[in-house]
Amino acid sequence: MRGDGRGRKGTAGDGRGLGRLLRQIIGAPDYEAYLEHCRKAGHPPRLTEREFVEEFFASKGKGVRCC
Repeated sequence: MRGDGRGRKGTAGDGRGLGRLLRQIIGAPDYEAYLEHCRKAGHPPRLTEREFVEEFFASKGKGVRCC
């Protein structure tokens, strides 16, 4: 038997997982994912949410980059 039948961690249980999934599907910026990346990479975020969104759209189609 797997789990408790309430779904996987990080899915639509509280809405955050579903929101993240929808942003990935439509290609929208995901500031929470950026913050999670920064925590895992061990550096503070260098962009505010507004700056992140502006940079996301400014760089759209210019290739992939990190930090």
